[in-house]
Amino acid sequence: MNTFSNRKQCLTLLKQVVLVAPFAAPLFAMASPGSDAIRTLAQDDWVQRSVSLADMGITNPVVLQESDNHQSFFLPVPKGVALDAASINIQGDFIKGEEAAAALRLSVDSRPLHAQRITEREGDLARVLPVEARRHESGFVDFTVDWSSPSGQTLCEPTRQSSNILTLSPDTALTYRYSMQGLHTLADAWSTLPGKPVILIAAGKLEQQSFDSAWRLGVALERNAKRAQVRAFPSVGETVAVDGLKIPTALTSVAPFSALAGKTQHKVANAAELGALLVLDASATRADLAIADTALVGQINAALDALQDQLKNDEDAVKAVQEWRSRHASAAQKVPGSQQIQLVSLGHQAVIAVAADAGAKAAGVFDSHWRNVLVSSEATISQAGESGDASQREMRVSALGGSTTAFDVVTRGEWTAVFPLSAVAVQGRMPGELVLDVAAAPGASSTLPVASVLWNGILLNAKQLSADGQPERLTARVPGYALGVTNNLQVRFQRQPVSPNCAEIPQGYPVNVLPTSYLRSSDAEPDGTFVGLLPLLAGNAQVIVPKTALDNPAANLRQIIRLASAASVSPVNAELTLADSSQVFKPTKPFLSLDVPVDGAKPLIDVKDLQRLRAGGDEKRLLDLTGPQPLSAASVVDSNNQHGVIWYALGDQVLTPRAPFVFNQGNAVVLGEEGPLTWVDSSNPQLSQSMGLSETPFHQWRKYLAWVLPLFAASLLVLLVLGVLARRQKKKQGL
Repeated sequence: MNTFSNRKQCLTLLKQVVLVAPFAAPLFAMASPGSDAIRTLAQDDWVQRSVSLADMGITNPVVLQESDNHQSFFLPVPKGVALDAASINIQGDFIKGEEAAAALRLSVDSRPLHAQRITEREGDLARVLPVEARRHESGFVDFTVDWSSPSGQTLCEPTRQSSNILTLSPDTALTYRYSMQGLHTLADAWSTLPGKPVILIAAGKLEQQSFDSAWRLGVALERNAKRAQVRAFPSVGETVAVDGLKIPTALTSVAPFSALAGKTQHKVANAAELGALLVLDASATRADLAIADTALVGQINAALDALQDQLKNDEDAVKAVQEWRSRHASAAQKVPGSQQIQLVSLGHQAVIAVAADAGAKAAGVFDSHWRNVLVSSEATISQAGESGDASQREMRVSALGGSTTAFDVVTRGEWTAVFPLSAVAVQGRMPGELVLDVAAAPGASSTLPVASVLWNGILLNAKQLSADGQPERLTARVPGYALGVTNNLQVRFQRQPVSPNCAEIPQGYPVNVLPTSYLRSSDAEPDGTFVGLLPLLAGNAQVIVPKTALDNPAANLRQIIRLASAASVSPVNAELTLADSSQVFKPTKPFLSLDVPVDGAKPLIDVKDLQRLRAGGDEKRLLDLTGPQPLSAASVVDSNNQHGVIWYALGDQVLTPRAPFVFNQGNAVVLGEEGPLTWVDSSNPQLSQSMGLSETPFHQWRKYLAWVLPLFAASLLVLLVLGVLARRQKKKQGL
């Protein structure tokens, strides 16, 4: 009986197993290590960001060497997004030459987080300060360094330079992350852009409309103190970097992910590997902005479709990829409509997608004057021009970021406004005259305070103030050579402290840069120099590039963006013209020509046969050089009654200067990888004579003789006619 009963139980159990087996198969599929790993990647929506002092334009070390130093840095962060895992990685060092100890205090958002008494003779400043995980409605994290040293035995002694010196490196950086789900507006997305944002374009030959939008978007970034990078979506057969990939262990044995494991570089074998690169958020597919034309959207979808097809034997892995696509590839869900910009996702990045025809208007709406109105994730732009009224020539200095509140000065104080050139170069005009209204309260000393005005470290004007609390005016011309991509306007106040016999501690008295201060723009005055040409190029200009630039768009776009930014070309108003570089072109507007010869142009520096760098005229050749590469040259020229800049490359390699610069000196320049190498100014009498540009001592008077001689000739002709008429009249009277 027991044997029969056991057999019956076994048969019943076997039936249950057979009946349940079809339902158990999906459960085993759900347990696929590959699908679990892909789902983990899909659920990770953190976006990593870092902003360093160098990204903000502070490229030189910050040296604190006074006896009492207080230095604040305002590091930009998105306003409406909560930061997570945020910290400031401080890099620098100190040297202590004084006998007494120095004091160091580090604060974040006005909260002291580190205080230390420094007794060592030298040391490293490397420290990590936590930043509170919250929203920063101001749009900044305030990082402050206080470095002080004993200055004397008596309190009334003025501050002085100390041999205790602290140096802060430009590599000091704020790192943080935020949830992609917490980013809802285009304005916030723009504020999260890194110092070197990447514009993604389609692989292969680019359509002219997409090419046009890409360079405009890049120049808009450059005008906002960003260093634009252009990257084409990778294609099959291309070699990409994979050394930074974090491949989950479960995927290292799953094709096509397995082909990417354990390498520093990889040659893409098929479209499925491109899909794997997207899922793993490889640097080759990472972007911050994208020209989302039909070609790019199609290439992204083709890569992800190929990945799904290769994983078709693992149904749950396919579902995991689909889940990943819905969360991390919204950029490929549809092509943006005409004149539309969208906030989308691609990999582990929030991406600003720009329609192929929206480049000019996107550049206008992302101007500092308008971008804060982009409080949605999508916008269609019917019209967006540059800010400012064409008839309005004055701009309040307070609009450039300077404070209008008073501050106390004991011995020395500085008022500062930092702004990009694009903020003051609008409507075809450039900064011309600076008018500053300042006021200073009386001090204890009979020596009157001095106010000095500096633009990018160049002294424009200085004045001893009456110091009676009433407004006083300083006026200064803004020379073209003082302009930069990023401009620093300073008003420096200096007082003479007084404390007879150290009977009292010197006190500060208020000074103020008043809100009535303004910057007046000036019209273009073409005089054969870069500076005279910049206002024309900032207006309705023509950018002329070879038609072949569409074949290798990424490299050529980087070059166009950097040169157009250097020439202050407007990304909103300029016109892109594709020309045959083997034919002479006749421009119809002020122009920037890149490797396209223009009719009648005689550049001071040119390139012959892509190999020879030449300077001077044919009769008096100053330089004829073969060998150094890669170099390029730009010169001011005239063509078809239009003024412009022509640029030629030396060598086959497309050269893009790393550092931003402005054409603000002379009328010709030789460029290298680091930027301008040498400027040529033909108005220099010695140089112009050696180059055959002047043959008489009257060369410097050519501007005036150009209109004085015709006027003199006309006056002489009038006098002769009057003389003849008078003589005839006398003859008639004599008869």
